[in-house]
Amino acid sequence: MFKVVSNEVIAPQVHRMVIEAPRVASARQPGQFVIVRHCEGDERIPLTIADADAASGTITLIIQAVGDATAEIVSTPAGGVIRDVAGPLGEPTEIEKWGKGVCVGGG
Repeated sequence: MFKVVSNEVIAPQVHRMVIEAPRVASARQPGQFVIVRHCEGDERIPLTIADADAASGTITLIIQAVGDATAEIVSTPAGGVIRDVAGPLGEPTEIEKWGKGVCVGGG
């Protein structure tokens, strides 16, 4: 089980959740993601790791509640738990110094 440290609404149906996941926080690299499952038998949802703090053992996820599974995840209050957080997964983003850059993403 993974404890939800905070759950903040940052826009309609968009939450910033900080979750205790020490091994993920210490190993993650830019561009990687986790697979989150709220409860046993629920859908597995891939979510990008927005930030991590290895010292406190937490990761930050930005989640837009667009379906039943993501709505269930963001309904978890601070102090509640999430069943599974698996990761970090995926190839890290290669970052080079080329000057100024813009990163644009969309779901």
